[in-house]
Amino acid sequence: MNWTTRALLGVALPILTIAVFIVLLAYSLTRLSEVERDMRIEATQNMLWVISRAHLASLQLSEAAATSTADYADQPELRLRYNVFLSRFSLLDDGPQRRRMEQLGFANALRDFRNVLPELAGLIGSPEIPDIERLHGLLAPYNAMLGQAANKAMVAEWDDLGNKLDISRDQLWHIIVSLAGIALAGAALFIHFLLAIREARRRTRLLNKEKAFSELLIGSSSEGIIAVDKERCCTVWNEAAERLFGVTVDKTIGHRLADVSGFFQIGRIEQAIGEALAGQSAALLDQPFFLPGQSDALYVDLRCFSLRDGERIVGSILLISDVTERRAAQRAIADHRDRLEQLVQERTQELDAALTRERATAELYRNFGTMVSHQFRTPLAIIDSALQRLMRRRNNLTPDEVLQRGSNARQAIERLTKLVESTLDSARLDAGQIEIRIQPCDLGQLVYDLCLRQSEQTPDRKIEVIPVEGHAAIAHCDPVHAENILTNLLSNAVKYSPLGTTIDVSVETKNCRVECAVSNQGALDRQDGPNVVFERYFRGTNAEGRPGIGIGLYIARTLARMQEGDVRIERGEDDRITFVLDLPCATTVTAKDEAPLSHSEPA
Repeated sequence: MNWTTRALLGVALPILTIAVFIVLLAYSLTRLSEVERDMRIEATQNMLWVISRAHLASLQLSEAAATSTADYADQPELRLRYNVFLSRFSLLDDGPQRRRMEQLGFANALRDFRNVLPELAGLIGSPEIPDIERLHGLLAPYNAMLGQAANKAMVAEWDDLGNKLDISRDQLWHIIVSLAGIALAGAALFIHFLLAIREARRRTRLLNKEKAFSELLIGSSSEGIIAVDKERCCTVWNEAAERLFGVTVDKTIGHRLADVSGFFQIGRIEQAIGEALAGQSAALLDQPFFLPGQSDALYVDLRCFSLRDGERIVGSILLISDVTERRAAQRAIADHRDRLEQLVQERTQELDAALTRERATAELYRNFGTMVSHQFRTPLAIIDSALQRLMRRRNNLTPDEVLQRGSNARQAIERLTKLVESTLDSARLDAGQIEIRIQPCDLGQLVYDLCLRQSEQTPDRKIEVIPVEGHAAIAHCDPVHAENILTNLLSNAVKYSPLGTTIDVSVETKNCRVECAVSNQGALDRQDGPNVVFERYFRGTNAEGRPGIGIGLYIARTLARMQEGDVRIERGEDDRITFVLDLPCATTVTAKDEAPLSHSEPA
């Protein structure tokens, strides 16, 4: 049985015993009152006396009538007896006596006698001597009825008295039992009070032991333990608090904390103590604390709790721990952790870069194999077909046919060479082996030369160069790589524009930037976004049946960004597509930027 159950029983049993005591006492008092009421005899209920008085008055009236015949002078005595007789009859014929006579069975006799009262009154009130025989004749049935009523009333009263005695005897036994219960309840209460006194003494001894043990714990605790009352006056100040604050206990007990140390005058400390006095616990960690005459701060953890007496808050207890060494150790650990995290981050970045290069190399090999199997097959088939025809018809071919076959073979070899060079350029970009030599370059002259060369290679395509307005467009770039970028953009325009359409090329200077735009008729599929076309190995939905492996635009944008430029795509409202090469203008670049640059990885 736990403490809570014992406490409930200790309260419930006395209350139940007292309730039983009160109920039994009330029951006994009620029964005693009923017994007293039953034993009390009221005059109105004594029918035997009423009947006897009425019978006596009737007999006296008869005697007075007999006397009046002998001596007429006794007429007043007769009237007096008659009045007494009427009063006794009225008492018998009224109220509870009337009801009692009805219970005894004499209601008709009373009614009959009431009917002869007028005749009786006439006999008594006559001035002459009354008729004695008639008077006796009228009174005789009444007297006989009264005799019978007296007998029945006596028997009934004896029966009622016997019943009352039986009931009273039973009630007395009930009272005796109730008194025994009251005695038992009192004995139980007495025993319970004795046990309660014994338990209270035992708990007092335990409380004193716990108090002594608590004082021992408080005195030997390494934490500073301080207790205050509702007015924030100190009631407990242990040795650890003395060492921490440098204030002895005799200077703290009974004094306000704010007067003991300035530490308790800090706003957040006062607020924490106020919260504890309001019934809420509070904790403040790593609070700086300065001892008088010291410049180095100590750090403490402060925890505040409420002191309660039942439901009433009587004060607050403060637990203060010196965590200066722990804070220093945590700071050292945090610094070491930061250094380790920085080293790990740097090493992770190196490993990620190496892993990226490794994945790029592996991807290059996989794509290179795919490209060889698909893109290299066509030029090799052309070369093989031309050589087989030369071998089979070597004796029947004319010099023009031999020249035509050789030209086809050379074109196929040139196409194959370009594919290999594009793949190798992509590999060199990934490996960071592309060297950029920045210098001033006349981008307008470069565009003109490239367009002229492209017109010679594809005379069936019309390329229109829009001349540069004003001064020359001098870009700050690597001429070789700029030529490669423009060659790729121009060849793509020739490759993907419909026959009979014009390819427009323009160069202009805008906001210290040189822009070269290559525009051709055509359209991009909606799913081919403006940034997707610059991804490596990407080929649009309109590239089917056209040579290429999808790395030209990727290399062009990468080379442009390595020169602090960019390549972007623009869509015109007249179904034209424009690729723009954007490079810095030479007039905005300092001389130090003209030195050769070597990039380890693409932008």
